[in-house]
Amino acid sequence: MDVLKSRDYAQVNAKVRALKSYLLSVGDYEKLVQAANIDDVIRILGATRYAEQIAQMELKPPYDLLQIDRVLSEGFLKVFDLVMHSSSGKAKEFLKLYKEKFYYDNLKVIIGAVINKIPKQTAMQYIVSMSPKEVDEYNVLLDSQNINQLIDQVRNRKAREALRAALPQYESLKTPLILENALDNEIYRQLWENINKLPRGDKKYAKIIIGTKIDLLNILTILRSKALKLRPEITEQLILPVFYKSEATIRECIAAPNVENVLNILSVSEFRYIAYRAKEVYEETQSLFLVEHAFNEYHTQIVYSQLIGFPFHIGVPIAFLELKGQEIRNIKIIIVGKVEAVEPSKIRDLLTIF
Repeated sequence: MDVLKSRDYAQVNAKVRALKSYLLSVGDYEKLVQAANIDDVIRILGATRYAEQIAQMELKPPYDLLQIDRVLSEGFLKVFDLVMHSSSGKAKEFLKLYKEKFYYDNLKVIIGAVINKIPKQTAMQYIVSMSPKEVDEYNVLLDSQNINQLIDQVRNRKAREALRAALPQYESLKTPLILENALDNEIYRQLWENINKLPRGDKKYAKIIIGTKIDLLNILTILRSKALKLRPEITEQLILPVFYKSEATIRECIAAPNVENVLNILSVSEFRYIAYRAKEVYEETQSLFLVEHAFNEYHTQIVYSQLIGFPFHIGVPIAFLELKGQEIRNIKIIIVGKVEAVEPSKIRDLLTIF
């Protein structure tokens, strides 16, 4: 079995090892965060693997952030396709579906931005586009006057139908959680079903990454439901029907009366590691946005761990592509932060560094 896996993953592992060496380091991020202005950011990035992409950008005031998105998306698409086409068999087919996850994640950002009237520039820094065509679509979607108009313009049929089906409940409760959950339900259902089509060894590693993410999404849904004071039966409907670590703990959290009680339950469960961090953040700030950021950091640590140790499994290409997507998001956050003269400490707090 190990010989077969070595043969199946030899090419993609070689690609990932080479590409991983070009990821930005902690030191690179610190230089970028401490940069005096956008010109310094460009100079620093010009000394990294991003030099070729930076050279394509018109980086003079007023800054065209849409053009920056297009250039970065072209680079990410090139890397994604290189890794995907270096894979074979069912792993390659799974990565094709995994590519769609980025689209669904971007739609969630856009929905929240349109509903909460968040400026386009602010929203775009959290979007990781897969192609210039996607950049154009997201630009149009962010200009939507209302949620109905937005849904009508979503190009992906399954995503559009999932949003339309959730629209009545959204109209009743008036929270983006309903629509975001509909998107999560659709893409993670597809991913989980396809994990079960993978070879036995690959299932284990794919489930670590995807299963952990689903658990964290369910916990965050519960926390947001408690903050919104939604009834437990509504929260129950919003839970993704997949449980990786402990279904019992998650269901116990659904019945908890408030955010604090949910975090207390989690702190004595299989989720204690992330619960302690989330509890600390929430008690200090009362911000679920920062709790979500802590969850993202935790999941990124889990993802990064898949690149360490036995390398012949699907977790390696999935982990690298997830980390590369996060790196693109970090770069965009830094660029927007410098354009808007945000303090370095506040920019640093928004980054997820691995």
